[in-house]
Amino acid sequence: MTDANQHYQTALNRYQRKEFTQAIEMSERVLRLDPRLVNGWRLLADSCAALGQLGRAVESLGRAQQYTELHTRQWVSVSLHLAEILVRAGRHGEARQQLDHLPVADIEHFQPLGQAAFLYSLCEAHRESRDLFERALKLAPDNPQLLFNCAAANRAMGDLARAESQYDRLIAMRPDDFEAYKNRSDLRRQTPACNHVPELQRVSAQPGLLSLGASQLQFALAKEFEDLGEYEQSFAALTEACCLRRSGIRYSIEQDLQRLQGIESAYNVDFIRSYQESRQSTPAEARGEGIIFILGMPRTGTTLVDRILCAGDGVFSAGEPGIFARELTGLVGEAGTSEITESVAADFVGRSRTVDFAELGRRYQAELRSRPGVENARVIIDKNPMNYLYIGLIRLALPKARIVHLRRSPMDSCYAILKTQFRNAYPFSYDQSELGQYYLGYRRLMDHWRGLLPDAIYDLHYEKLVEDLAGESRRLFDFCDLQWTESVLDFHRQDKQGTATASAAQVRQPVYKSSVGKWKNYREQLRPLAEILTAGGIEIE
Repeated sequence: MTDANQHYQTALNRYQRKEFTQAIEMSERVLRLDPRLVNGWRLLADSCAALGQLGRAVESLGRAQQYTELHTRQWVSVSLHLAEILVRAGRHGEARQQLDHLPVADIEHFQPLGQAAFLYSLCEAHRESRDLFERALKLAPDNPQLLFNCAAANRAMGDLARAESQYDRLIAMRPDDFEAYKNRSDLRRQTPACNHVPELQRVSAQPGLLSLGASQLQFALAKEFEDLGEYEQSFAALTEACCLRRSGIRYSIEQDLQRLQGIESAYNVDFIRSYQESRQSTPAEARGEGIIFILGMPRTGTTLVDRILCAGDGVFSAGEPGIFARELTGLVGEAGTSEITESVAADFVGRSRTVDFAELGRRYQAELRSRPGVENARVIIDKNPMNYLYIGLIRLALPKARIVHLRRSPMDSCYAILKTQFRNAYPFSYDQSELGQYYLGYRRLMDHWRGLLPDAIYDLHYEKLVEDLAGESRRLFDFCDLQWTESVLDFHRQDKQGTATASAAQVRQPVYKSSVGKWKNYREQLRPLAEILTAGGIEIE
């Protein structure tokens, strides 16, 4: 073995033992001996990434790419590695560019195709993801992970029948994939003649199920029982599902409420006014021009509004990218994390007042507009619901951006959240008390933003939208300065981008009103939630 290879084996051993600092030092020694050793650069990248040094990891993989022959198997592997680290760093636009340069037509093995497809999905490129997953599945038709991911990609693109058949195949192949049962139940409205209730009951009765899998089965049962009008059984399953899911989450509602109150205190009228007055002498800026934020609580119709707006000419959806929070975090100094953690929330909010908001706006726009697919877009939508936390900051950073706030009947909104199993978000959503308290905190913060910035926020009521789609859509288009055409009303037939949100199946249908007032089927069971909202001054219809 050469000295470089010997040192590489030592560095790899340190990495495998999670001694990442030593692995970096040894990798650097390797590369001084042989700067063309591709695996040395890759090991350095992984060691840096393990310590949160994602920028340096990206640079290392860029060097690795330089020393590989274009379009070879090694070049493809390095490019996928680089795209993965770019996604982790929140640089989805650059990741998508790496993926777009892959010679996918020449790749004949399912693993790189599947990896590229998965990374495309993380970049909100659902069509490309679906197409590559389908190709990979043809090469490895019995691979359960590919089958699961391909079904999810077909769901995102609206091919719900194919998604269901793929989930059926997967469940037959791997009957303990409980997430597949849950996803399958969500694809369509179940009927007495065609449902999965007996199967779900049988599988959920097995002893020794882990809480996450058991909760997924109970969420699926709750959904199917509701479709069948069996409301008591539906809520019993939902209660069990929420208890199981909540038992596996470390969460403090008090810390979340403190954060909401901290934002309200930090971004008060005096701060907003003083900042704006300090900028009066500077030329008017166009930061935020052509950007629409759709925000509010989850499950309030944000995806529906996103699809309606995307039916307009030159409008592109970036999905729920989390860019604003990530760029804010970077400026405040918490680099390497994509969200504000509870342990530093109070300090973070205070220090956020010192950032250069113009620079924040520029960074946000640069990342948003770096994404392939937006080249011909006049307007880009960011529909991350939790951006409601940052409305005041968005106004300072992107003064020309349009802000659309979705409002929905409080009980319908909360019930829709309660019955949804989110992958990693919204930990307040599995307990009626915590959900009610969080909802009150959200309403207080929104009232605060509305009082500070009365002309900046467009309140769109979900119930009004589904009652008068044409009229409310026209008013929405006027606010967003978009040209209205009657073809917008056929938005559900025009979607080419896809969506992976919890509403992926619903937005493929014409607007329906059956979800309005659905909570009333559970008026007695939801009494604890209703009492909390009523005590907080919320009127219950």
